[in-house]
Amino acid sequence: MATANRAALIAMQSKLGGMGGVTQAVIGEPKLGVQDGLVAIIPTSGRIDETTLTSPREIHVVSLRRYENMLNRPGEGIEFAMDQWRAEILEDIFGDFDLGGTVAYALPVETEWRYGYQTIGEGQGQVPYRLLDLQVAYRIDDNSTFAV
Repeated sequence: MATANRAALIAMQSKLGGMGGVTQAVIGEPKLGVQDGLVAIIPTSGRIDETTLTSPREIHVVSLRRYENMLNRPGEGIEFAMDQWRAEILEDIFGDFDLGGTVAYALPVETEWRYGYQTIGEGQGQVPYRLLDLQVAYRIDDNSTFAV
């Protein structure tokens, strides 16, 4: 069962890394090298909501955290770009993007997003970032694969 979620995380990383405007996609919270356009795929929670005769059906929740350097462009430009990125991701996840592994489907009613701010760095190297956390839930079921 653990490898099913691994495949989903790697599929997300590959998809996000290939999107325009994304400089890098990483799995887990980045420790070094935060840059404008970085997206982190951060597992946040999970649960088993039912079982079948052969295995449990798991729901996994990840946060897709996008970082935008607030010093690189005017505030409205950042807000518009982040909102556009959010819309594109949701269109893909609930449309034609295969999450890989044994992901049965994404769960739209459990999707939400939040905006925030974070200053990263020390001393003179501090950089203010605008953040968008897009929370996405999906079902992993060994009895099915995601298909459109």
